[in-house]
Amino acid sequence: MRITLVAHTPNIEVMVAVSMLTTTSGAQPSTLYERLRDSPDKVGDVVGRLEVQHGNVLEHNRLVWLVEASGGEVMDVMLDTKYLAFTGLGDDRWLMSGNLRTVAEYAQQRDPEFTRRLVESVRNAAPGIHGYIRRKSR
Repeated sequence: MRITLVAHTPNIEVMVAVSMLTTTSGAQPSTLYERLRDSPDKVGDVVGRLEVQHGNVLEHNRLVWLVEASGGEVMDVMLDTKYLAFTGLGDDRWLMSGNLRTVAEYAQQRDPEFTRRLVESVRNAAPGIHGYIRRKSR
C-alpha cells in the first residue's frame, strides 16, 4: 500500500495553534491567525505544548492522500475508522481524506504498517504535530 499526501489545508500548524490559543486568549481567532502566520517560532512553541484531551484542536484542517491499494486493504481501513473518507479512482487508486485528529487517533490503535505510512505522510505538512503523533503512538 502506498500513501502520498497530495493536498492539505494551508498553514496547518498555525490553525492548530490558533485553536489552542482561542481557549485561553481573549483575542479573536482571525487576530491570532494573523499574528501567528508570520511567527513560525511562536507557532512551534505553541504546537510544542500540544496536549490533546478531546482532540478538537486537531480537527481544523483537511488532508487528502492518494492511496494505491487493493479494495480489500481499503476496506480494512474503512472498517477501522469512519473518519477517513475514500473515493475510488479505479485501478486500485483511491483518494482518502481526513484531518489530523483522525491521523492521531488512528495511530494510537491501528495497523502498524498503514499507521507508519499515514503518520509519515504528514511530516512535511505539519512537522511539530508529526512529532507529537509519533510520540503518542508508541
